[in-house]
Amino acid sequence: MTRTFSRSEIENLYNIHIKKDEVYFAPITKEEILSLKFEYSVGSQKFFYSPEGHDFPRIKCLLDFRAWIEKHNINNIKNFLSTDLSDPEVNFLKFNNYTSINYDEKSEANDLHTINLEKNKYDFILFNQTIEHLYNPFLALTNLYNATQEGGYIFTSMPTINIPHMVPIHFNGYTPMGLCMLFESVGYKTVEVGYWGNYRYIKTIFKKHSWPDYRKLLNIFGKVINEPKNVAQTWILAKK
Repeated sequence: MTRTFSRSEIENLYNIHIKKDEVYFAPITKEEILSLKFEYSVGSQKFFYSPEGHDFPRIKCLLDFRAWIEKHNINNIKNFLSTDLSDPEVNFLKFNNYTSINYDEKSEANDLHTINLEKNKYDFILFNQTIEHLYNPFLALTNLYNATQEGGYIFTSMPTINIPHMVPIHFNGYTPMGLCMLFESVGYKTVEVGYWGNYRYIKTIFKKHSWPDYRKLLNIFGKVINEPKNVAQTWILAKK
């Protein structure tokens, strides 16, 4: 299922979800960054997350995710679906039952293009840093849409611009507006869209061909800036 949009509908989505006030682009302080250091458990599995050694855009993503979960009072998840339980966003979710569908490269099990999920089962789906590795994101997202309960949520993050990785299974990047339209096109309704980037980060990833953590991006004031004209990653919370 896909749909088309008028110019006015697109502009309306942009004005509501993409256009941000200056507060959103406030520099991120070292104190905010270091608040994202935690341990969590899922069943018998234990995970630890620290901003050290992790690609910086995930920090802003996590700060948004934490705020959005609280803002929209998402705290009673019955059936949770995740492509990777080590995603740090899991720490901020409360759920009763969970299903993990990690992709297996050798067997190609849990390929989102072909996966057969129970219809209308999950009230929260989390799949991060995945869409750039989908050759047909519309098909894969439709499969997830069909598995989402009416009123259920879905969240993902992905690059807008990035160095090639997992080649040849690296196909695309999306602007914040492009990500919004992708989800709207398969039937979801956008709840929130976030994004982060700056020139220093973009220059660094292409120069070093690696992803810097916050320590490489702090300015002389101990902060990391967000430049809306230099978006590097984007993320979305949507609802069926």
